Amino acid sequence: MSAWLEKVCSREDALAQLADLPRPVVFTNGVFDVLHRGHVAYLHAARQMGGSLVVAVNTDASARQLGKGPERPLNRAEDRAAVLAGLASVSMVTFFDERTPVELIRALRPDVYVKGGDYDMEALEETAVVRSWGGQSVAIPFVDGYSTTSLVKRIQGQRGRKAAFLDRDGVINVDKAYVHRWDEFEFVPGAVDAMRALNEAGYAIVVVTNQSGIARGMYTDEDFHALTQSMLASLADQGVKVEAVYHCPHHPQGRIARYAVECDCRKPAPGMILQAARELGLSVVDAIMVGDKPADMEAARAAGVARAFLVQSDNAESTQTCELADAVYADLRACVSAVLGGRPA
Repeated sequence: MSAWLEKVCSREDALAQLADLPRPVVFTNGVFDVLHRGHVAYLHAARQMGGSLVVAVNTDASARQLGKGPERPLNRAEDRAAVLAGLASVSMVTFFDERTPVELIRALRPDVYVKGGDYDMEALEETAVVRSWGGQSVAIPFVDGYSTTSLVKRIQGQRGRKAAFLDRDGVINVDKAYVHRWDEFEFVPGAVDAMRALNEAGYAIVVVTNQSGIARGMYTDEDFHALTQSMLASLADQGVKVEAVYHCPHHPQGRIARYAVECDCRKPAPGMILQAARELGLSVVDAIMVGDKPADMEAARAAGVARAFLVQSDNAESTQTCELADAVYADLRACVSAVLGGRPA
């Protein structure tokens, strides 16, 4: 085996290999699907913060949970790890199979946790875990102009796909206030048919949902993801494909400290829409937004979404007049039927 490949180890062997690395240990993680100049600069800067740098790579299954598109990752985890191991700045490469590396961080106990500058470090669970033993959590600014998603799009010569951004509560499911268990989840009549019609018309469906109940301590992020998986499975069984689900767990007045923050993802801020467009290669100028609150319309306009529609729900805000909405409909089915030129949804 080449010497540089010896830097790559399984999760089970990571702790033993870590013991031989100089301290302080810096830890970072990511997919690193197509390594580019921005990655190299970022990893070099991370290494300068300690004696060694450990990089945790999303397995293929983990990477697919991030909603980067059905063709991603382009490279297998083993190949991505091997390329990283060839960098002088990288001391060790290992893997994690979950959506986040929290459990791996708990096992390895690094001295410094590093992520790219577009992350809100205070909102990450990883930050709280590392600080629990006195470690640091640091954001390193990315080098502007470098993105794997944009690189893939240039290579493929693709224009961004058209998208339908959908709020969840009140649009897809009946808004019963802080729905967080599958047994209380109920699809709005006609919503599944409408989503299927959007798929057939070539729209990539992306759910963007505020979930302040997490910040308020009413349910956990894990509860949200469990419900989401059940929802996606049910939709798939009914012939509906959802590209990704983005959620904002924050609220400035929340009870859970790490989520009680100002952010750019909570609607009416456009963060979730812009992140989805960037990560999934979507065209906001060809997109629609469907929500049941003025905040949904504001987020769509701030993100540059072409058309935004308000639907009625049991939420009092859905009855408010909103000049930012292109039109108001009774529900998602009526909205989609109009968008598709009267075609039944």
